[in-house]
Amino acid sequence: MNGIRMWLKKIKKHLGILPSLVFMLIMFWAGILNSIKAMFNFNLLREIVFSREFIVSTKYTLRLSLFSILSVAFVSIIGIFILYLLSINLSEEKLKKIRVLTLFPMYIPYILAGYMFSLILSQSGIISTIVYKLGFIENLSEFPALVNEPRGYSIIFTYAWKASPFIILMVFPNILRINKDWMDVARVFGVGKFYFFRKIVFPLIMPLYISSLFIVFAHILSSFEVPYLLGVTYPRTLSVLAYEKYARNSVSNREVVLVMNGIIIFITTLIGMIIYYSNKSLREGTELELEK
Repeated sequence: MNGIRMWLKKIKKHLGILPSLVFMLIMFWAGILNSIKAMFNFNLLREIVFSREFIVSTKYTLRLSLFSILSVAFVSIIGIFILYLLSINLSEEKLKKIRVLTLFPMYIPYILAGYMFSLILSQSGIISTIVYKLGFIENLSEFPALVNEPRGYSIIFTYAWKASPFIILMVFPNILRINKDWMDVARVFGVGKFYFFRKIVFPLIMPLYISSLFIVFAHILSSFEVPYLLGVTYPRTLSVLAYEKYARNSVSNREVVLVMNGIIIFITTLIGMIIYYSNKSLREGTELELEK
């Protein structure tokens, strides 16, 4: 009996996705079955995985996702630290207004954010025009290519600006839960704000911070809009490659597209499981510390 109760307790927190899961199974059962069937077509799977086109796209997707998530991590930790400093000196009402401004990029769709960065960073965009007007360059073509180039600079900038507020939204409430008496005690012993953040605050928020970064990484890995708008025709990310194969000939390439999407899901799920289980004990320890 106790075993059944423990099992029900474990699955209870996952019941929230049950309605959407049932809806998907009912409405898209044929596509789901075809996807599963295609994934077990080992000849097709081997042909796709070892093709040069797939290998190049996979390497490009992973490299672009890695640099994007590193930029998101850098920008978000700076934002968290600034809000942490403000939370010490400002009232809760003022801090709430500042947080609303910080989270503003979250309300803009990714495709609109990509278009905005295209207007800002392109060789005929806002920044290049300002640089040209100031006389730093003699021609707009001298401005470095940051949009629709193989290194994906504009894509990385877009994700850093758009996804960092999500990390702040997920992590910052835990900072507010930290007992402020800790900081008072630290001041008595001459501990500075930066040292307190590095030694006390960051270790407490690290599990949730890493988990939030994974959520963003999973989205970047499988995203389509920004790489399609700001990327190049070669190399392409896996999601763009799958779309173009489907758009070219939806019938003959259908199984190939299903396998590619299945591989993206598999990679994302595998990384998610690794991070989930590695951070599980750390999250539990953090909750105990915050409840004290």
